[in-house]
Amino acid sequence: MKRSVVLFLIILIFYPVVVKANIVCNDGTTSPSCSTCHKGCCSKHGGCSSSSSNGSSSSNENSSSSSGSSSSINNEPVIPEVVKSDDTSLKKVTIDEEDIPLMDNMAYITTKENVMILVIANDSKATLDYEKNPNLTIGENVINIKVTAENGNVKNYKLSITREKILSDNKNVKVFVNNKEVIFNLFKSDIINIANDKENLDITYELEDSNAHIEIIGNENLQIGKNEIIIRVTAENGESQDYLLVVEKEDIKEEKKEETQVQDEIQNDNDATIIDSILGTAFLGGISYLIYKKVKKK
Repeated sequence: MKRSVVLFLIILIFYPVVVKANIVCNDGTTSPSCSTCHKGCCSKHGGCSSSSSNGSSSSNENSSSSSGSSSSINNEPVIPEVVKSDDTSLKKVTIDEEDIPLMDNMAYITTKENVMILVIANDSKATLDYEKNPNLTIGENVINIKVTAENGNVKNYKLSITREKILSDNKNVKVFVNNKEVIFNLFKSDIINIANDKENLDITYELEDSNAHIEIIGNENLQIGKNEIIIRVTAENGESQDYLLVVEKEDIKEEKKEETQVQDEIQNDNDATIIDSILGTAFLGGISYLIYKKVKKK
């Protein structure tokens, strides 16, 4: 009897150690083989957690159920919060494949009517809104570039494109003197003769390009002899071309000399005519006298 009592006391003392503790898997079932939660436990039942272990096999059903339910809640997969990018910066801006320095307000100058714009954001998830192939008018053209980040942040960039006018280089002109067109050879005219009493030429012109400008140099107080008048045409782009008029003004003395020579020639002609008339008359008179004498003798 005494021996039985001692054995019973030993069993009572070591009972918590002897009884094998089981754990509750994440799906609520009890593992028949695991006393602690470790790798491989409840591999077919959703795994386990250390908080699901029971103190002894004598835990009641409600305690096991509560422990299993708690384990299931605590071990739901945690989904990390996705942080969206707020990057609205630009990586590259080109116009007709030419890189533009990046800044909030960008500027570009061209003479083209149409250009191709390419904008690239630093963040591939950002969206871009801008006119890629604008038609440009003369003067300033503003292109707005809107960048919307992944998280919705918005930034606007300004691209100012100035289209300059292509200036004409046309320097062609028609020149008229006394309403007669002057022909130029290598931009130089033949000699234009004017009377002694003329002080300048009556010059008119027709520009091929109405945007060109013309200047007449030297067409005043023309002197006896050779004179040069410059017709300078300046194109819209600033280039210029000189057309040269060569003018010969007669000397009044030469005119009088020539007039005297003409008069002398006329007088000589008149004198010769008179002499010829006298000689002719005398000759006829002589012949008539001889005929008369011969007839009288008969």
